[in-house]
Amino acid sequence: MFRLPVLAKFIPKPRNAHHRYLHGRPAAAKKIPLAEKVPPARPSKPPAGPGHRISYLKLSHRQAGKRLGFLLETFDKGAVTVTQMLATADREAKIQGLTGEEVKEAKENVYKWIVEYLKGEGYPSDMNEDYNEANINDLVFTVLIPVIAMFNRKTGRNLRLRREKTNIAKDGETSGNQGFVTIDTVGIDDRKFVFVVEAKKSSLGEAKKLCLLVMKDMGEMNAGGVVYGFVTTGEGWQMLRFDGTVFSQTDSFFALFRGMAEDKERWMQGGSVVVDCIHATLRSGGFVVK
Repeated sequence: MFRLPVLAKFIPKPRNAHHRYLHGRPAAAKKIPLAEKVPPARPSKPPAGPGHRISYLKLSHRQAGKRLGFLLETFDKGAVTVTQMLATADREAKIQGLTGEEVKEAKENVYKWIVEYLKGEGYPSDMNEDYNEANINDLVFTVLIPVIAMFNRKTGRNLRLRREKTNIAKDGETSGNQGFVTIDTVGIDDRKFVFVVEAKKSSLGEAKKLCLLVMKDMGEMNAGGVVYGFVTTGEGWQMLRFDGTVFSQTDSFFALFRGMAEDKERWMQGGSVVVDCIHATLRSGGFVVK
């Protein structure tokens, strides 16, 4: 019987194996001195660049409370009167500010601006489905700018109002856009935050969470001193204060009411307190010129 030869497939051995086969001794393992053994590097924490920062808006109430050091619900149980807050601000004021007559003039201007605004854009109400936060921001600008403009003119300060300013925490981990931020500028590199205003259409609670977070970051960036904040729906307002350690807030107050165009005296006696509050924050000064 004819048989085909079976060809064995030749598989070459590795060189070191062939060497061991010829010389009859295993290859010695290479010894690495202890000094050359480097432990694996631990992954470093990525820098808090734009892609790693957490927006203020995305922080839950629990996360915000952890960052602030207290529960938002607990903080919101307490408040002082507007009169008490203004008295505290007056004691701490670093700048003389406007005279009584000048404050009254500022109130007259704010009243005129608000009345004109209401004629053009309507009253801030949930019943108006076309009324949104952009309208509220316009209203806030109407209230703020006459006071800041007169304060700069009479005191020689260089206060600037910034709309939709991006604020970044000192640790670089959180950031957000604030509706209005007032900055006191003395030199090119000398700036301090004075106050922030957070406006929301219907919820003072959400606005307050954002405002508290921003105030904390502003205080840290200022490296001391007092910063103020306001939260508003356009109609209702609250004033907040942070001294670097403790936050405080006022009861809610109303800066406008329906029919105020026909009742100026009522607004001057009640709603104009918003001008007193703004003036008090400006007197806190970021810097004091000596």
